[in-house]
Amino acid sequence: MKLLGAESEGSGAVNEDSFGHVGGSEDISAAWVFDGVTGINPRNHLLAGSDAQWLVARAHAHLMDLAPRAIALDTLLQDLVARLISDWDAASASLDLPRDYDPPAACLVLVKRYADGWHCLRLGDSCLLAREQGGGRRILAASPNNSFDHWLTREALKRRQQGVLDVKALLAEFAPQLREARAKRNRPDGYSVLECSRDALAMPEIVHLGWPAQMLLCTDGYYRAVDTYGLMEEGQLMDASAASVNDVLKLIRSTEASDPNAHRYPRFKPADDATAVMLSVDTRDWRR
Repeated sequence: MKLLGAESEGSGAVNEDSFGHVGGSEDISAAWVFDGVTGINPRNHLLAGSDAQWLVARAHAHLMDLAPRAIALDTLLQDLVARLISDWDAASASLDLPRDYDPPAACLVLVKRYADGWHCLRLGDSCLLAREQGGGRRILAASPNNSFDHWLTREALKRRQQGVLDVKALLAEFAPQLREARAKRNRPDGYSVLECSRDALAMPEIVHLGWPAQMLLCTDGYYRAVDTYGLMEEGQLMDASAASVNDVLKLIRSTEASDPNAHRYPRFKPADDATAVMLSVDTRDWRR
């Protein structure tokens, strides 16, 4: 696979997204994107811009070592989680954490090439769009907690209509509901996510993709172009990303800037970190 484009852009002072890949731009053998879960603790405790950013940085560093290895994705995840647990034990040993501390977590989507084709590992709601040689598509883009997210969006819209525009104020108001939802991480009645716990091994998605012609890995902040703003459909997002990931990001940001209070396009956060990695077997135009 060739790397057509890769960008990560934060929506504020701290970017909790990240991406990485194995191989040069002409021969990518693995690639991934991270989306750190926004914290609801009153303050950060770890040595980073945020606790989620700390987790993403540690996990990314480990993947740079693990992803090139000839190991199955379930083994890769086991090794990654074991390393993160060790990191957490070392980092938290001297911390006085509150009893209701919300531990850091992140969404991850990773693709890796094997002898029988590409395989995908996914935890959380980051997205994979894969286009087959014949033009068919496979899409992994469902939110892990749609009903709660939709409720939260509706409630946030009500608050904004009442004049509450600060995201931190909304996070503080809805912290009890967010804690309740996050207690379902990696549980059968909840959703998968990467965290510094063996719980992250409970229910990852592992999918055999075969030999796709193109793949787009992106965080939900980038996928907003489809599911929140309706700027394009999935196939169009792949086409636009193949042409320029940066141009898609600009379009997303201009749309968010045109609706700063999230009235036209209801959403909990007016803007989100956005990251994408676009891969293709070559640089031909795959548009249909």
